[in-house]
Amino acid sequence: MPVNVKQVKKESSKIQFFGEVDLNDDGEIRSDMPAWYLEPHIDYMEEDISRKETALAQNRIVADQVPMVKEEIKQERKRLSEIKNSKPVLNDVQKDRCARAYESLKHQISDSMPTRKQAKDGLVNPYDEMKRLKEKHITIEPALAKSLGVKTDHGKITGDAANKCFQILGKVLGEPTNPETLRRDHGVESQKIDLHDLTRAIMEGKEIKGDGR
Repeated sequence: MPVNVKQVKKESSKIQFFGEVDLNDDGEIRSDMPAWYLEPHIDYMEEDISRKETALAQNRIVADQVPMVKEEIKQERKRLSEIKNSKPVLNDVQKDRCARAYESLKHQISDSMPTRKQAKDGLVNPYDEMKRLKEKHITIEPALAKSLGVKTDHGKITGDAANKCFQILGKVLGEPTNPETLRRDHGVESQKIDLHDLTRAIMEGKEIKGDGR
């Protein structure tokens, strides 16, 4: 049977950002971000396992609880392994696909975001900021968006969804993941406030502090 080059290329570009560990019993994504993305949680799990193993080694566990603790360690190690193994390892085709999407999102998000100076000067309407985050105005490849756990409408996603896609793609590519760095006047001072704090402040009409660069 002749090889369908287009089909092979299509199959090789498929990416599973959410693994089995992220799915519910119906096979649907149950979390906002992939488990492998949450590095602080992974670090906590590793530390918790290490504490229990140390306690066992030093005979600091009551004898009748030792079997239970050993089982906990076994299950936690299994879970930790599933999480780590669920992080996609990209081939060249997948890397190119993700990099193109990442760059496109980076520019679209940046263009749509008000600057810190605009926010500091009270020039950002909270209603407009809400529309930016909740209305679908940013373009992305629908199939890739679906893999990232985001629904599209004619290839469009919301600002919130775009931030999520940018973060996941950035993490898997080893690129910056903080959307706050995309503000056109991003500088040293602006790093002291994250995207959600600044956005919340805009919508609540609070004073935006900082140098406004």
